[in-house]
Amino acid sequence: MAQSSLIEIIMMLLNESLDVIRISAMWIVLLLLCYGVSLRLARLLKQHIIAHPIVITTSLMLFLSQFINTDVNVVMDYLDPVAYLLGPLTVGLALPVYNQLAVLRQLGFKVLIPILLGGILAPLSSYSVLYVLGAEYSWQMTMLTKSITTPFAMDTATMLGGIAGLAAVFVIITGIVGVMALPILNRVLRINEGKVNGLVLGTIAHGIGTAKAVQLSEQAGAFASLALCVNGITTAITLSVLLG
Repeated sequence: MAQSSLIEIIMMLLNESLDVIRISAMWIVLLLLCYGVSLRLARLLKQHIIAHPIVITTSLMLFLSQFINTDVNVVMDYLDPVAYLLGPLTVGLALPVYNQLAVLRQLGFKVLIPILLGGILAPLSSYSVLYVLGAEYSWQMTMLTKSITTPFAMDTATMLGGIAGLAAVFVIITGIVGVMALPILNRVLRINEGKVNGLVLGTIAHGIGTAKAVQLSEQAGAFASLALCVNGITTAITLSVLLG
């Protein structure tokens, strides 16, 4: 009798696990389909920043979650296997940096100065606005992570008492605005070099900016990857030590 009950419990747990796996697989497939559609749309619109795959994919997934009547947080739980890939993908950005090692050696520590300055001024300026306006503490702490890549931003925001989901939103908005502002800055300042564009996009516009930099040139992509990694790591560690 006890053995029969144990088998029933095991089968019930197994069925529940299989249901979770099936639903998770369904949402992952939907995510991949939405991303495929967003890539096609981006090509049709000639890679316009408003049609960035991240923006379109996120919008489509939000629509689907509402259409299927599933809470967004539940959907995020089902997509956890995909989220785990963000870390290795970020590490993979070291490849273009390696291809530009000769240029980086020539510049030396000079290349770190704009990254560190941008990494300090960008979040502090936004944080100051929220502080003056009297925004909630959690929003202020979340805003401090707006210029580092999503995996770092979400983890750091959580440690600081911020909101991980809101950090992701701030990161995306910052990336889009940064990419849109670069051509204007190039025209105003009359500067259009791969190294400069890469440092600006990687430091301020993180992942979205780095993706744009890769489209501009290999050199821009390498410097953007370096800026993204250095700014992300130093900002995350500094905020965690000072405020965590």
